[in-house]
Amino acid sequence: SESIMVQMADGVKPVTAALDSASELRVPLLISSLTTSAAFLPIYLAESDVGEYTAPLFKVVTITLLCSWILATTMTPLFCVNFLRVKKAPPEEDRYGSRFYHLYRRFLLGILGRPLLSILVAASLFGASIFGFRYIPNIFFPENDKAIFYAELKLPIGTPLSKTEEVVKEIETYLETELRAGVSGRKEGIIDWASFLGEGAPRFFLSYGPEPPSPEYAYMLINGSSLEAIRNELIPKIESFCIENFPDLNTTVRPLPLGPPVDNPVEVRISGKDSDVLFDISQKVMAKLSAIPGTKDVTDDWGRRTKKLLVKINQPRALRAGLTSTDVAVSLQTILSGIETTDYREEDEIIPVTLRSVAADRKDIGKLESHNIYVQTTGSSVPLKQVADIEIAWEPAKILRRDKLRTVTVQANVRPGVNAIATANEIDRWLTTESAGWDLGYKYELGGEIETSGEANQSIMEKLPVAGLIILLLLVGQFNSIRKTAIVLLTIPMGIIGVVVGLLAAGSYFGFMTLLGIISLSGIVINNAIVLLDRIRIEIEEHGLEPQRAIVETAQRRLRPILLTTATTAGGLLPLWFGG
Repeated sequence: SESIMVQMADGVKPVTAALDSASELRVPLLISSLTTSAAFLPIYLAESDVGEYTAPLFKVVTITLLCSWILATTMTPLFCVNFLRVKKAPPEEDRYGSRFYHLYRRFLLGILGRPLLSILVAASLFGASIFGFRYIPNIFFPENDKAIFYAELKLPIGTPLSKTEEVVKEIETYLETELRAGVSGRKEGIIDWASFLGEGAPRFFLSYGPEPPSPEYAYMLINGSSLEAIRNELIPKIESFCIENFPDLNTTVRPLPLGPPVDNPVEVRISGKDSDVLFDISQKVMAKLSAIPGTKDVTDDWGRRTKKLLVKINQPRALRAGLTSTDVAVSLQTILSGIETTDYREEDEIIPVTLRSVAADRKDIGKLESHNIYVQTTGSSVPLKQVADIEIAWEPAKILRRDKLRTVTVQANVRPGVNAIATANEIDRWLTTESAGWDLGYKYELGGEIETSGEANQSIMEKLPVAGLIILLLLVGQFNSIRKTAIVLLTIPMGIIGVVVGLLAAGSYFGFMTLLGIISLSGIVINNAIVLLDRIRIEIEEHGLEPQRAIVETAQRRLRPILLTTATTAGGLLPLWFGG
């Protein structure tokens, strides 16, 4: 529309101006739209959780840009012909004779007159911006803006479901009487909640992964009145209540996260062969994490050590009695866990019938030692104590493996305003020194946000060559020149200068959403460069101007539409900023 308006101001008929402008800009605008769309292609192709989370973005951007191009080359000229009324413009020397254009023209001539110095200054600014990245804190995804948070409750392993239910009911009573909005004149507080015993909630949110069923586990999903109330009051009070009333309860209370699922913001996985060594290392890591300011809920996924009954079969004595290890194991399973003997059918419901010892006998070690084991070969019975030694030992509640190695994961949450990735980097520096003294075969790796963020960025970087090749082919097809294509691509790093300055000035973070913004910015930069170069070509080939004069004339002519499109793009993003 701006090109049509300029031609109409020069006295060209509206229909002719519309046809000329559409013909001139049709292909450059299409190429710029396709290059912008191609910049989002790595996100769509990324083979990671973040790819699943953000894949629709590529489709939406592509469809939107193509529809925009169709409307720009069809409906916009039609509307301009019928509704645009432009006064005849003054001569070109008067049109660009204002003080602003005079200063802009002097700036351009100064740059063009000192090309080596200009390139050196631009390269220096780019290098300084890359250096400035180290002063920008990293995050994975920003916090969710919904006033929703959750509480994960984990009692010691082996806790019956009835005990878990009692704990949840006490917490619900506290929420109802002390924290519910509207109670005792409270304006801010909890609106409502839902509790799930023995399992997680249904997958109500893409980034939520339910825990497997477990009797000692409970999940509470809570709606608050505002984010400020959740961060500053509700979460601290619920944590304090659980610590004071349930010492054995491992409580995790966090706002609902945004982005791909991350179990814990900070995780350290320690792998090795011996459980005792892993336990000692994990205790040191937990102590160090607890000492870092801003961390909370430091724990591990093996749980506390618990009393276990170890039945050590004496193989020579068992063989003399005619027993095998399988016979002893099956007999103990029958006593302690029970075995399913048959089914009882009641109408359309099938109820399994399980045979096992009474609870009093299962908890009595003396009765367990005197338990008779049936010998299939002779038909007689042998007391368990005669073929095995029973010991009580403190062992991990459970042993988890990763890549076939015993692995204990030390987990930690962070308080509001604390950067999880910075915390992970701090513990990593300590572990680098600490792990030098570990025995051979023991290692560590970081999980949590820093791992998920790295995997997400790597999955996108792996697909960047595909997008780069598509953009390169589009630009070469448009300009039929490697040199002009290189000029367009060299404008992209210049945008990084503004990114770093903006992030530092705003005190903001660099995260995945920032990466999306940079990709969008590169599309705008390429779009402007394509339109400028195409107009410079027209000025040189059709109007016979010298290259330097053509550059200045094109820059003056395209300055206003570039500023307008940039301003409208920034204005369109304001609701995202004001909306949090």
